[in-house]
Amino acid sequence: MRGTVLLPEKVADEGIDLLKKLDYEVKFGRGLDKETLVEDLQGCIAVIIRVAKIDEEVFERCPDLKVVAKHGAGYDSIDITAARKLGRRVVFAPTANSLSVAEHTMALILACAKKLNLMGSEYSNGNYQIKDKVLANEISGKVLGLIGLGRIGNMVARMAHFGFGMNVIAFDPYLPKNKKIEGVTIVESREELLRTSDFISIHIPVTNETKKSIGADEFRMMKKSAYLINVARGNVVDEAALIESLKNGEIAGAGLDVTDPEPATADNPLFGLTNVILTPHCAAASEEAMARMVTDSVHGIDDVLNGRTPEFPVV
Repeated sequence: MRGTVLLPEKVADEGIDLLKKLDYEVKFGRGLDKETLVEDLQGCIAVIIRVAKIDEEVFERCPDLKVVAKHGAGYDSIDITAARKLGRRVVFAPTANSLSVAEHTMALILACAKKLNLMGSEYSNGNYQIKDKVLANEISGKVLGLIGLGRIGNMVARMAHFGFGMNVIAFDPYLPKNKKIEGVTIVESREELLRTSDFISIHIPVTNETKKSIGADEFRMMKKSAYLINVARGNVVDEAALIESLKNGEIAGAGLDVTDPEPATADNPLFGLTNVILTPHCAAASEEAMARMVTDSVHGIDDVLNGRTPEFPVV
């Protein structure tokens, strides 16, 4: 055996099979709390994580740990500064789930436009006539505003414009100047996007600058008929302000795959709002994406441990 790799969370069988094929011992974890994770990591040279947190203390208490592989694109649960300081490597799988997340974004847009949560709730309570009292909306011709135009944002833009006939605008301060993307109009300010969009979809990472960057002021800029879509990170949005805006009718509704905190507590008011579609951070969890994420993670680990340059290094 070439060493032990810890799997503290469920991953697709393709990754387990690949680890064994590459002659690694596979160890299955017992939980995600810090003490259990540290105990399970003893003697392990690598770990593949989904939502588990790897901070400086975990790195320091696990001297054998050489590589952390993030099963997906967002690696904010890993202390990158500590990894760099302690000489540990981090790899990730930034392209593996993009298609799945983009499709989920479109599903949330459609679910909001068709008011599926309200329709399903009322129908299950015997209100067949809800279809005449509340009308759905078409999305063709509507304005979709994308905050962030990276890999996933670009996929959503193509699906929305070429597949559904939406008018797509985007704001991304990191785009090269004069960048042109077919089917997308780049706007100069986030305020312009907020004021003109019928659907606003967030595709940015959480940083010190973006944390709670969509709040009460932003909701007041939006149309009363607009919907917020978030498949990025829950704490990019000020959730308390969002709930108030939804209750007060400042915006029409929201489609959310992420919350703050996560998982959402049972008493989270979002669960009781019929103008909210809420899913459990599952946008990336398709059969196909799960297989790609874990195999990309395994290849990254194997590259690092064999002295090769990984395709998707973080540090």
